[in-house]
Amino acid sequence: MDLPARHLLFHAAVILLIGLFAGIPYGKAILSKKSESLVHAWRVAHGALALGAALMIALAAVVSSLQVSLLAKQALAVAFIVSGYGFAFALIVGPLVGARGLHSKGPISAKAVYAGNMVGVVGSLAGSFVLLYAAFVSL
Repeated sequence: MDLPARHLLFHAAVILLIGLFAGIPYGKAILSKKSESLVHAWRVAHGALALGAALMIALAAVVSSLQVSLLAKQALAVAFIVSGYGFAFALIVGPLVGARGLHSKGPISAKAVYAGNMVGVVGSLAGSFVLLYAAFVSL
């Protein structure tokens, strides 16, 4: 397994744990009958972070098989790792501060959640383009 694949796997495990731990406030929000928007925010955090980690685990399994340079493999790994942590920040901090992070207006906490989402989006898009290139070159 290449070094980029090992990094993807390690950081996927960290993000998976963050997502699983997001199930604690999700369950508490349900049991204490919090607002539907708060329950939804924790549900999204719990599910999306676990799904993002699963994607990173799948990428870790195949990245060593791609017929591209080490630099391309590193770019792919870095993009998805940065994306994962950006979304982890936004999806955990968002429900804590009552922000969805869909725009950059509002208090600094809302701007921070928005910034985390943007890091996640840009990382995912960059990683997806690198993956598309690597998959095409590897045909």
